[in-house]
Amino acid sequence: MAVSGSYAYVADGDGGLRVIDVSDPEEPVEAGRWQALGHAYGVAVSGAHAYVADGHVGLRVIDVSDPANPFEAGRWETLGYAYSVAVSGGYAYVADGSGGLQVVDVSDPANPLQAGQCDTPGYAYGVEVSGPYAYLADGDGGLRVIDVSDPANPFEAGHCDTSGYACGVAVANATAYLADGDGGLRVFDVSDPANPSEVGQWNGAAWAWDAAVSGAYAYLADG
Repeated sequence: MAVSGSYAYVADGDGGLRVIDVSDPEEPVEAGRWQALGHAYGVAVSGAHAYVADGHVGLRVIDVSDPANPFEAGRWETLGYAYSVAVSGGYAYVADGSGGLQVVDVSDPANPLQAGQCDTPGYAYGVEVSGPYAYLADGDGGLRVIDVSDPANPFEAGHCDTSGYACGVAVANATAYLADGDGGLRVFDVSDPANPSEVGQWNGAAWAWDAAVSGAYAYLADG
């Protein structure tokens, strides 16, 4: 899910993209819907567009300027299986399963184009972008830190293996919070991206799928 303004955008699997009006948080209502042909796993919103990681189809760019009538503006087929997406500076960064990290130029949303790609040793599930780095939850590949300062030539700057199965990641204040499957929540100092170091762990999770951070708390989606 992604939130922008008064709307929440939900990647709803076979249900596609759901646009929910949350202007009254006590009574959220569906404002619009776009039906995917694949399986909507992840979504990011920037400006008037929602970027949907749509499984085997790849990246979908959905015009949500009219939330009641979202429509597909463009698409780009990825090499693997699109699970998650982050958007920054005119680029979409797709965690693409066996396809690693895919960097897509979305400066023209109607004509997304591949800018670059970086293979990873695991299975890319989650991605977060902070500054010139993309942080990947890479399945049994743990945490991978990818330098995307040149989007056409992304490369791995650092990594840290984990005991679980990395599914989701959030980054705040030079700290990465990794949802590591049966490994629980792993916390990494990434102030030196070339040498991420684990600084904490909470292993009470059944299966940590994703993480979000706000203030002094991390929120874990726990299977």
